[in-house]
Amino acid sequence: MKDINGATAFITGGASGIGLATARALAAKGARLILADIDKACVEAAAADLRQGGAEAIGIELNVAEEGQWARAAEAASGFGEVRILFSNAGVGGGSGKFETYDTDVWRWAYAVNAHAHLYACRTFLGAMKAIGRPCHLAITSSMVGIVPPPISVAYISSKFATLGIAMGLRNELADTNVGISVLCPGMSATNIVATTQKLRPGAGEQDAAAATAGAMSKVLAAGMSPVKIGQRVVRAIEREEFYIFTHPEWKRLAEPQIAEMLAAFGESADPDYAGDDIDSLVAANGAKRMNVSVAG
Repeated sequence: MKDINGATAFITGGASGIGLATARALAAKGARLILADIDKACVEAAAADLRQGGAEAIGIELNVAEEGQWARAAEAASGFGEVRILFSNAGVGGGSGKFETYDTDVWRWAYAVNAHAHLYACRTFLGAMKAIGRPCHLAITSSMVGIVPPPISVAYISSKFATLGIAMGLRNELADTNVGISVLCPGMSATNIVATTQKLRPGAGEQDAAAATAGAMSKVLAAGMSPVKIGQRVVRAIEREEFYIFTHPEWKRLAEPQIAEMLAAFGESADPDYAGDDIDSLVAANGAKRMNVSVAG
């Protein structure tokens, strides 16, 4: 999507962090901005600040985890122009604790925000974006933990793995359309995700060791990469129609041995007499022309 000027962008988690930073980078390219966030006061203030800078922007309240609220978001967007850039970015941390003792309400909530919301966003806007007939772009925020899982919350890691899977599946669906797609996988970023998680999570707040972990993570993230730089990188990826957006190259040394281990595990067939899967027929059976992957050969 080489020409962003004049395009309307809808950004979730738009009141702060990577969402707001990307909005600013898009505004510099002449985009019109719809910021959506669960914090009404903050998102309206962010939109007002963008307007003071000369951008066309509005802020709307939206809990991305509540499917019923998306109709109101669509109505608000309808008066601001056709959405051609959709950045499904809002996310929360998963909290702490052993997997077998994890609070199921917090688990469901983490998935609702980090994974289910991408479905709601696409149900709201993607069909219309395809029908526009002009170049459009969908960007989805996953995480480096969706590539290389560190020893942190299984809820957060697995929901970000789910997000990566959503983006990879959509890449195939969108291959022959006017809608490009990117998946953002940042490393440590100086956002307020820990504080937001503590404020919004259901049930009792984290205590004892879990609270100490949250405090330590806040300090780690405070030293992370500036969201400003990440937002600028997202916009470059939209312009260049890049799928993977890796902002933290230091993670490559962790990804390489993990991918090598996976490839090394492809040994002999479990059934030496089996002819092998007919991948082309699998693709054709699902009404697709091809898989959107790179094949060396």
